[in-house]
Amino acid sequence: MSGFRRFLAVAAAAVVPALCAAGHKPDIENGKTMFNAMCGVCHSVQATGGPHEGPNLLGVVGRKAASEPEFTKYSPALKASKLTWSKKNLDKFLVNPGEKVPGTLMPMQIPDNKTRADVVAYLATLKKK
Repeated sequence: MSGFRRFLAVAAAAVVPALCAAGHKPDIENGKTMFNAMCGVCHSVQATGGPHEGPNLLGVVGRKAASEPEFTKYSPALKASKLTWSKKNLDKFLVNPGEKVPGTLMPMQIPDNKTRADVVAYLATLKKK
């Protein structure tokens, strides 16, 4: 391999992983739209009202799993999980909730990386006042 080709190979090996790791910038508006379409049937993100089949997700990022006091239907598995809902944990959970927390009652999966990143980014903007 010539010196120039070797240089290109080394440069590509250094640059490509950085570009892939950068990923896409989450679209919060799309996350809101997708949340409303996919998650809003069971989960509320309002201070009061909304559906209650699942816990209220207002302020979920940074909160311990199974800790929303007004929701009483948490699975024993989620209660025992000791998870804190970071963006990373939400992302892993939403890929396949039953794999992340075997025994959870959460049936919804968001397998698409972009959609999931958008939903998690949207949830991260929601803070309790």
